[in-house]
Amino acid sequence: MQVGSATQRSRWKPIKPLRISATVQALTAAFVLAAIPAATSAVSPSKPNEYDVKAAYLLNFGKFVRSSVPVAPHSSFEICTLGHDSMGSSLDALAANSTIDLLPVHVTHLPDISGARSCEIVFISATETDHLREDLAILGNADVLTVSDAPDFLQRGGMIQFVLVSNHVRFAVNLDAVNRTHLILSSELLRVASSVLGKPPTGELP
Repeated sequence: MQVGSATQRSRWKPIKPLRISATVQALTAAFVLAAIPAATSAVSPSKPNEYDVKAAYLLNFGKFVRSSVPVAPHSSFEICTLGHDSMGSSLDALAANSTIDLLPVHVTHLPDISGARSCEIVFISATETDHLREDLAILGNADVLTVSDAPDFLQRGGMIQFVLVSNHVRFAVNLDAVNRTHLILSSELLRVASSVLGKPPTGELP
């Protein structure tokens, strides 16, 4: 394989301005799903449910996070899950034919947090609530975007938490946690968050 091919590209590109049109296009799928109320037992199973929405968001988060420093090249973009995998086949199906930064997306279901340092994104299920502090402590300041639907995830040091707002799936962001790493979130992503704790390092949206 020649150097410079898609599989040799860095999994995290240094931060550079994102065009609004590109951002809106990439987030459209998640926003359409998010506009649909979270599923209840009365909703047809053919309609996107709460976990379909979360899976779409999780995949799209990867398109709006960058590293402020160069990193080693990798052959895939790793999205990992820890704990009870409520998104299950929804995330696997969405990732199957998806790419981020020209890298194929690969989903890994972790048995424990120790393997998460090799992931770009790790979703920590609410079933891990009793172990959250320990899990986040093990990750430390690793350049891994942490996402969860566990209560008080942001207050415990997580980066992005799924929340229900008027029965719609949204997400909140803890920039203080993000700022302890080399990760930088796109300003467009921050603008559509239901709430944002903290400020970007420069005091302005990247």
